Amino acid sequence: MPISSQEPRKQPGLASIHKAREDRARGKFSRPTASTFGYVGLAVLVSVMVYRFFAGREIEDTRSKLLAKQRAAEQELGGRWFPIRDRIEVATLEAAKAFQGDHVEPDAMHWDFRNQPGIYLRMRAAEAGDIASLRRAAADSVKDGFTGCLLRTPNAAAARGDQDAGAFAEQPWNLRQAYVATRVLTPEWVADVKAADDDLRLRVFGQQYEKAVATEIPLAADIVTRAKFFLLVLDDDVDAARDNEGDAGGRITEESLQLVAHPSRVHLVNLKSGREVARLKRTGEASFVLAGEQHAVDEETRHAMQRQVNNCSLARQVEDALTPAPALPAKGTTEPRDAGRD
Repeated sequence: MPISSQEPRKQPGLASIHKAREDRARGKFSRPTASTFGYVGLAVLVSVMVYRFFAGREIEDTRSKLLAKQRAAEQELGGRWFPIRDRIEVATLEAAKAFQGDHVEPDAMHWDFRNQPGIYLRMRAAEAGDIASLRRAAADSVKDGFTGCLLRTPNAAAARGDQDAGAFAEQPWNLRQAYVATRVLTPEWVADVKAADDDLRLRVFGQQYEKAVATEIPLAADIVTRAKFFLLVLDDDVDAARDNEGDAGGRITEESLQLVAHPSRVHLVNLKSGREVARLKRTGEASFVLAGEQHAVDEETRHAMQRQVNNCSLARQVEDALTPAPALPAKGTTEPRDAGRD
């Protein structure tokens, strides 16, 4: 009997497709191979490098444009601010040296600077050793009771609403405000921009620049340009002002000095002539008595009131020193008698 051979049944379609199906069934592709990981890693690395390349170019382009605008603003607006800033800083450093004694020029007696725009700075004499320390201390300087008692007239422009009353409302203007407004013109700000390594920080610097150039710098430049005088108060340290409470560590601060009697050097500089027209050294000291229900005020309020009366005492002494003595009657004349006297 002949043996019949049965040929294998031929499946329709391409053999390669059937082979791939059989390989998947056996699990050949169930786990990625080492070469697969290599290809994926290489693709990710290339993508990161391409992104960083284009992102870096965009950051550098943004930085270059911002620094170019800053240089233009420095040339235009810095020319108005830097000269008077330098003059004030030189005067402050000179005043912080050994006190040369009281001096009041005759012109100062008849100069009504209290009704003119001016610039004010108060700080510890110990902090005026160099430009860097001066600027750091000036950043914390605020107006106090001394200016409130000595200079009571607001700037005319502020009263008319020509200036930003929220930023520069009263007479005189504090030097700290000018430093803050013109920070984008300083080498320190430029260094911060150069060190920025991401787009978000550069956007923040860009917003700072736009705000400063649009409002703050022109206002500060106008103020310091119109200022007629520079009023400087340097407070000499005394041991009684050491703050030994809490974690203060016996430090002396401007606030602790104003709380106790201490020598203060008051310098008045004519910014138009550049001359120091008055130099005085006085000690502000006063006391107060609370009446009625005010005796129960807290310690912080008491301290604020003590600083106020001490500063007003200093202001009165300075005002007296700058006030001309009353003219004496001419020799040979007599005072008129009262009409009702015999």
